[in-house]
Amino acid sequence: MTLFNKISNLVASGLMFFFGISKLVGVEKSVQGFEEFRTLLPLNPTVFRIVTGTVELIIALLILAYAIRNINNLGKLAYFLLLSFMIDSLIMEFFARPKPEVPLVIIALVLFGFSIYKLKLLLKK
Repeated sequence: MTLFNKISNLVASGLMFFFGISKLVGVEKSVQGFEEFRTLLPLNPTVFRIVTGTVELIIALLILAYAIRNINNLGKLAYFLLLSFMIDSLIMEFFARPKPEVPLVIIALVLFGFSIYKLKLLLKK
């Protein structure tokens, strides 16, 4: 595994841990963000935030496990889930939030790019 691949695994996992934990502990910015979704989605924002944070932690753990164990199928699962989650995140930013948060869009696009790159590598093996 190249240095770029190792670093990108740690960055992706770290970002997902950071955002997952912030949702689960109820960081004010996260709570406010999910409250914004309330007007367009008929979901309880607290439950939605906790489920989202849990999914983010699961993805972070899968990427970290792949980074440590280098199991091809584990990497495929981890990066497929990350790609799916980033697509969902971008949809939420553009269609469910009154005004998209530019930093969140940039982070989602970076993770989207990592996912595509990793999946292409993993599918070649």
